[in-house]
Amino acid sequence: MEHKAGMGEDSSAEPEAPTFGDRVRARIDQVQGWAHGVYQKVPRRLRQGLQRGFSITVLVVIGLLLYRQLRGTDWPAVLRSLPTSPWFYVLFLTRFITLPIIDTLCYSAVFATSLFRHFGTFLMKYILNMAVAGATGDVYFLFWAVRTLGIGYRRAFSAVKDVSLLSAAASNTVAVLVLGAYFALGDLSLTDSISRGAMITIIAVTLGTATLSVLFIAFRGKVFAVSTPVMWRIIAYHIIRSGGDLTLLGFQWTVGLPGTTFGDWINLLIVAVLVARAPGLPAKDFLFLSLALALGDTVDADSTKVKALFLTDTALRQIAFGVSFIAGSLWRSRPHPIPLDRSGDEDEDTEPAEHIG
Repeated sequence: MEHKAGMGEDSSAEPEAPTFGDRVRARIDQVQGWAHGVYQKVPRRLRQGLQRGFSITVLVVIGLLLYRQLRGTDWPAVLRSLPTSPWFYVLFLTRFITLPIIDTLCYSAVFATSLFRHFGTFLMKYILNMAVAGATGDVYFLFWAVRTLGIGYRRAFSAVKDVSLLSAAASNTVAVLVLGAYFALGDLSLTDSISRGAMITIIAVTLGTATLSVLFIAFRGKVFAVSTPVMWRIIAYHIIRSGGDLTLLGFQWTVGLPGTTFGDWINLLIVAVLVARAPGLPAKDFLFLSLALALGDTVDADSTKVKALFLTDTALRQIAFGVSFIAGSLWRSRPHPIPLDRSGDEDEDTEPAEHIG
């Protein structure tokens, strides 16, 4: 009897108190569930209409700003002031091609196989994300991976989710370091052109996203499917890509406008960081062009030459998008199934993969 009583006491013992990590994960799950519930209550057509309306409104506002800033421009003088240094164009091409290369390396690490034979797909993914709307390229890649790599939807979605979150974490890290160095060591002349409220909002959003990224990494076992070594490799790839892109951009502008130094472009590089981290905004190239034209007087150089440099850079990106779209469309990727994941995350949805698209 005593033995049974003891067993009853053991079985009725109170469970261990939840740890701080358990409480954080529970809170994240609660917020995600609440947000998903609110999202699902909004009719699909209304959601799509609001998204289109937001995109159109932003494009109209940017278009009006550009029209106002370019009105009365002496276009013959601008054409005569186009960058002549070949290094300007070499650095631009290097910056443009870096992201799809890094993307290919990341997914090659996730799937443990080289995907450079499918580089055209990563070009298309990059163009859709940058020139159309954020995440459209990721959706395109998801369905392509199911069809061409012969994997299940769950594994493809997990890969896209992991790489996207880790890319954002790396970019947020670079943004925090750059902004921290600017506010600690910079001349802060940019703050004279931006209202205090806008600056506080920018800092809060940057720190908030960086904190969220730290939480994702801290609880990586609950968030990511990739192994820890692969996670750190992806983060390293994107830190190098983010920091390298910013450095190359500064040198590109410096060689594009002789007589200037890298330090002359610090304020506009900070603007480039802020625009790149702005979530959900379409046409970021034209948004940055509008801001750069408005802040061009922060550079100690002829305003016509500064305007010509930014217009050239934006025009080159649109041309590069068009050429890459054609190249990506012609780059046909034959089905190339990769080995199944031994963790058992494959499921029955691998069967219809051949019939997608």
